[in-house]
Amino acid sequence: MSRRTRRHPTGAGDRGARVNGAAGHSASDSATRTEVLSTLDVEWGDTLVTLRFNRPDEHNCTTPDSLDELHQVLTRLSSEDGISTVVITGSGRMFCPGANVNRDHDPEPHRRRFPEEESYQVATLLTEMPQLTVAAVNGGCAGAGFAIASACDVRVASSRARFLTAFLQIGLASELGLPATLQRNLGGALARELCFLPETFDAERARAIGFVSRVFDENSWEQDFGMLRSELAGRSVEAVRMLKQNFLDAARLPLRDFVEIEGRRHRSWFDGERGAAAFERLAAQGREVRTPERASATPQR
Repeated sequence: MSRRTRRHPTGAGDRGARVNGAAGHSASDSATRTEVLSTLDVEWGDTLVTLRFNRPDEHNCTTPDSLDELHQVLTRLSSEDGISTVVITGSGRMFCPGANVNRDHDPEPHRRRFPEEESYQVATLLTEMPQLTVAAVNGGCAGAGFAIASACDVRVASSRARFLTAFLQIGLASELGLPATLQRNLGGALARELCFLPETFDAERARAIGFVSRVFDENSWEQDFGMLRSELAGRSVEAVRMLKQNFLDAARLPLRDFVEIEGRRHRSWFDGERGAAAFERLAAQGREVRTPERASATPQR
């Protein structure tokens, strides 16, 4: 995995700096260094890491190398205790439209190369790694790119984004866990419709069916994307990671068992010095709720 590193100075004076072409964002999200890999740029912030598919001239299409590289990076990030959030997006005007079958795959069977078998577990990593995973879909998103987005915990999109499952249209079934993650996200009936009757749909349709949670205007995408990253980077690392684990446990455990584990974790917030800080945050929230402006907006019983 070829790699070179760019380092970026931090501090109040760098809040408007552009990192690898990204719009400026707050100090809490400032990239202190960027690893430029063969197919990915890895922008390291204090608590949030942004992965950018970096082949805009090739529309960020997936290749065996890009999937191997993504798997290696996600594996490394999954052991980073200080990181709460991993965001995946694309360089240029595309997110990831899947593989360019004609260009990236040799027609001679004995010369074809596929990703390493373990690299297909990218979907498992995005779903189960301790960090919150966010797909920021800035453009075309199809095939393997669609599957990568589906495996993330949260998806947001530019109004320019277009979506397509694509596999059946080129005579393939699926990969990267798409039937499992899409059923989890949308339910079985809609997941089957999108895969068996594939049609391109836009960002508003994606929001209407629940595939993405927010749509940002393409003209303000960089600004809105930067603000979203700042919001996520400002959250408590421990709380984000604990909430991610709660969701994973809730999916696999009977409700009674999950509530028991969740309760133990919740009570742990109120121990020792951390407990004093937690009580102070609760008190501050109570004072905010009781302000006259908020009280006037509270429905009267």
